[in-house]
Amino acid sequence: MSGKAPAAGAGCLLLFLLPFAAVGVVTGYQAVRFAAAGDWEQAGFMSIFALTFGGAGIGGIVGANVGRRKLAERAALEARHPDAPWLWRSDWAAGRIEDSNRGTMWFAWAFAGFWNLVSLPGAWVALRTVLNGGEKVALVALIFPLVGLGLLVWAVQATLRYRRYGVSVLELRTVPGVVGRSLAGVVRTTSPLHPAGGVDARLTSIRRITRGSGKNRSTSETILWEEARQVSGEPSRTAQGMTTSIPVDFALPRDAAPCDSADPRDRVVWRLRVEASVPGVDYQSTFEVPVFRTAESDLPATAGDLAPESPIPPDYRQPPQSRIQVTTNRRGTEILFPAARNPGAAAGATLFLAIWLGAIGLMLHLGAPIFMVVVFSLFGVLLLRAVLSLWLRVAWVTADAGAVVLASGYLWPTRERRFSMSEIADVKIRIGMQAGGTSYYDLTLVRTDGRTVTAGHGIRDKREAEWLAGKLKESLGSRV
Repeated sequence: MSGKAPAAGAGCLLLFLLPFAAVGVVTGYQAVRFAAAGDWEQAGFMSIFALTFGGAGIGGIVGANVGRRKLAERAALEARHPDAPWLWRSDWAAGRIEDSNRGTMWFAWAFAGFWNLVSLPGAWVALRTVLNGGEKVALVALIFPLVGLGLLVWAVQATLRYRRYGVSVLELRTVPGVVGRSLAGVVRTTSPLHPAGGVDARLTSIRRITRGSGKNRSTSETILWEEARQVSGEPSRTAQGMTTSIPVDFALPRDAAPCDSADPRDRVVWRLRVEASVPGVDYQSTFEVPVFRTAESDLPATAGDLAPESPIPPDYRQPPQSRIQVTTNRRGTEILFPAARNPGAAAGATLFLAIWLGAIGLMLHLGAPIFMVVVFSLFGVLLLRAVLSLWLRVAWVTADAGAVVLASGYLWPTRERRFSMSEIADVKIRIGMQAGGTSYYDLTLVRTDGRTVTAGHGIRDKREAEWLAGKLKESLGSRV
């Protein structure tokens, strides 16, 4: 980005925000006048507008100035290190990255406050309209304060987490993390942790795609690759008191997509998430980490260059919460993917479907346009199909040295397909369904013609998915 572009963008943003700031100042002055006159109802109403418009305008202007300075600093770093993008951020260059807890807390309060300040006046006007004999369809506006209540709960949770754990710091041992090599470092917390189940560390590569603009703007995230480890925290004492050091070390695949922010609407980011279940507020920290392709990525790997791959041990046991059943008998290896094997995801999808159907019912009751009802209903059908699949879909895989037989259906596997040994080139896993930040893996057969067939889906644990793939390969023999 050239030096003129940030200034031009900041100027346009300033012109856009000035009217909001002006409305905020004027309505703030009116609120003071009404309060002095004892008209507290009008004073409160004007105060809401002052906070909404003034907060958006004045806060936006302050944010624009801060952003302009950061853009100028980044442009200077890009010019100084054109071939080393991990040096374009000061925390990446120093190998010392703070987690996002503090930023998440402030963002949660700002977003919740702005949402409620915008939605509450509209909800109040809608309620008065209905009480005065107006159209009942105006009651739809009451949905927005309910969403605002959920946002306030989120902000409170973020605040409790920040007050208890403060800001954790990731000290990188590898700057940057190199594709085909590893990412390693130590997370240092500001308080001691004693989780009974250890600490879960998860490194994820995410593609963020932004579509549309303005009010139609939306951002989706797709997980490209992830790896999870359970590690142990090491207590230590510093001048500030007792802390915990959490070592992390991940091998990075050679075909991984590196960080890429060339197109702001299509980015690849890498995140390290460290969490632990403890009494009260669970510990959770998220770091955006530098992972890039360098000259080292193309060099032959040696044992000392890579982090341990954590192969599946011979005595591996499935996670206690797993409902997938594996048996070995005279017919070979049988894997049953039962119904409702992921009750948490199924319950969440069911709740969302119930809310969606409730919204459709409300639209029918209030006489909403038929086109809107039809569109919502069509999407509801897709949601219903997904919910039924999560609760009722089953799959059965049988493999021996001669073939693989796949059977699937609802409640009982009925549809059967058979693939001979000569048709199968490999057995792999891939990310299938995503529910929030959780990935669920599919077990797939790679055919000799390059096509893939899903043998089973909804495997929450990656290690379990790799183990299941290994069991199938073992049953099929050495050719796969």
